[in-house]
Amino acid sequence: MKSLSYSFCFLSSAKFSRFGLAPFRLLLTVSFLAVPVFCASATDAQGADSEGVDAEGANNASSNDISAKEVERYTVTAERAYYNQTLNSIFPQYTYDKSNLVGSPHINDILLQSPSVNLNGQGGQIQNINIRGFSRWRIQTLLDGVPIVSDRRAGASVGFVPPSFIQGVAVIPGAASTYLGSGAIGGAVDLLLPYNTKSNLQIGWSSNQQAQDYSYADYAGNTDWNLSYRKGNNGSDAQGNTLFDKFEQTALFLRHRPDNGVLKEAWTLYSDNRDIGKSSSDFPEDRVTTYPENTHWLGKMTFAFSNIFSSLWWHQSTLDTHILRPEDRINESESEALDFGFDVGSNARINNWQVNWQVQLLGREGVTIDERELTLVSSASGSLVGESLLNETLSSTGSSFISELAYELRTLDASETTIAGIADATRSFGDTSLAFGGRLDWQQQSNNAVDIENANISGFIGASHILSPQWTASVYLSSAFRNPSLTERYFSGETPRGTVLGDVDLDTEQATNIQASLSYNSNGLTASVEVFRQKINHYIERTTVSEDVQVYSNLDSATIQGISYQLDWQQSQAANRSQNNTPDQGYWFAQLNGAWIEGEDNIGSAIADIPPHSQRLTLGYELEDVRLFSTLVYRASKRDIGDGEKELDNVTTLDIGAAWQFNQRTSLQASWRNLTNQQYYVSADDKAAFAQGESVQLALTFLL
Repeated sequence: MKSLSYSFCFLSSAKFSRFGLAPFRLLLTVSFLAVPVFCASATDAQGADSEGVDAEGANNASSNDISAKEVERYTVTAERAYYNQTLNSIFPQYTYDKSNLVGSPHINDILLQSPSVNLNGQGGQIQNINIRGFSRWRIQTLLDGVPIVSDRRAGASVGFVPPSFIQGVAVIPGAASTYLGSGAIGGAVDLLLPYNTKSNLQIGWSSNQQAQDYSYADYAGNTDWNLSYRKGNNGSDAQGNTLFDKFEQTALFLRHRPDNGVLKEAWTLYSDNRDIGKSSSDFPEDRVTTYPENTHWLGKMTFAFSNIFSSLWWHQSTLDTHILRPEDRINESESEALDFGFDVGSNARINNWQVNWQVQLLGREGVTIDERELTLVSSASGSLVGESLLNETLSSTGSSFISELAYELRTLDASETTIAGIADATRSFGDTSLAFGGRLDWQQQSNNAVDIENANISGFIGASHILSPQWTASVYLSSAFRNPSLTERYFSGETPRGTVLGDVDLDTEQATNIQASLSYNSNGLTASVEVFRQKINHYIERTTVSEDVQVYSNLDSATIQGISYQLDWQQSQAANRSQNNTPDQGYWFAQLNGAWIEGEDNIGSAIADIPPHSQRLTLGYELEDVRLFSTLVYRASKRDIGDGEKELDNVTTLDIGAAWQFNQRTSLQASWRNLTNQQYYVSADDKAAFAQGESVQLALTFLL
């Protein structure tokens, strides 16, 4: 258990001194609210030992109705957001689990099971995603409803959350500004937390990075917790070239659910990430980008007063960046931000309409980025510091070198406040369901010189109709908006891509979205196909104006459209038993999905971040305590590229895996990823590195 003792060491070394006073005021407030309830509700774990429900299904009508196993019973169904019921009444909602993944190095691996999700940007632990060609600040990432916001242009990454902390993910493709505000013009993903009811230890290993993964979960009464320690060295691509994707991560999750009182749930998560390499094609000759430290402290408290529901959340984050340009200079930056929010809402039944309303207050305070540049000067031997410094940088981010301070300045110092009101209504008319809703949103963004206010209205209307017991058709029309981020408005400084300049006069993006779907559901088979089209006016793009200088500007408009599908099938176990007269007959299962997406601006030029067409097939077989699975992914070539992109060739990858439950308390999983050792870029980003080559993963789970 050496790794578990290590998990506590971050508490003494966390950079709380950088957080300022605001987080401590918030901590005191939360403490005064939570401590009395925590103390009053220390009870026996009544019902904590009851059997959980295995919630790891491919969608809401899970096609993998696998018999429960003792080793899997430390999770139950995760609670979904209040708006899920409304959206589910008009088009299918999907969640994705880890049942066909082994020792996942990143939560993105879970998300990629959705046909709407693709990798975006450069590689490594802070790799980002896009949804239907929307990425960066256009998609909202949430952890149990807590927004994860980043001031990096690449957008928010969920790499700071250990996969062992997550039960599954929910994907909301399409404009979702009505519920989630400015950051969800292109959709959202929500990471779903499990509820641990049994002590368990998970150990994982990966051959490519020699990665280690340790996770320990336990509970006492109504309180549960999870500790995780993960570390990976630099990996390699299919040709054996080094990828700069090392990382080290320590995290703690703690949650309490009182039996009585207005406080229904309180949880907090702290994640300390160190020595993170940015896997880029610039490595190692042109640029070596390291994130020496990336910390996250977030939490949420949920309350219920009769029929009034409320929540309070916060997210404090810091990110240090170290950029080495060999034989030239070093740029360092320190960024931090405190995001927080409060909401209150309720629901009622009015003349056969189910009505929901909510008021939201969101804020971002202390959003700062401090930068300094160090010029590499001649060493005692008279030569510029170059190769030796590079080698030191690869071995330690705290390397010593001969340098002179060129400048030091604050490149961003801003804040943001948002107030919004939301309402929706749902009703069924026989075989037809109708839903509509709207949002009134006011936002103020400020820095030391300029205050900017934005007022926006967004809404949606949708309907679904049951065509037959198996077939359902739906249509969904929505409007959405995205205010420029604080970085796009106010930032002016150095990044791993060069100098980037913001523009305070940027216009708000406005979008209209329409999508239609046809779904099928019968015994053992669910399927759906969706067509969508979204037009965005005042589309904000970062363009290159000279070598190593880029600016943010509004395009006239851009259009993204496409089609996606997914199918889940499971062989009927009942049929197998009756035909073979055996109680333990195995069964086959399969998942097939894909998408074709295209996007262009008003003059017909390709816009960035549109993913290549892709298809994904998962095929497996389960017999008693053994589960076998394989995943085949085809990614088409990409020739229509936007600014900052490169062409891609088509590629087909194959993963295989197996899970074996030794007994009621122990299970083993193994997989072989990129079995055919394909060499391909992770995305069309012109700085993207190659993907990892073949890799073997092992994972052990013990109930304690």
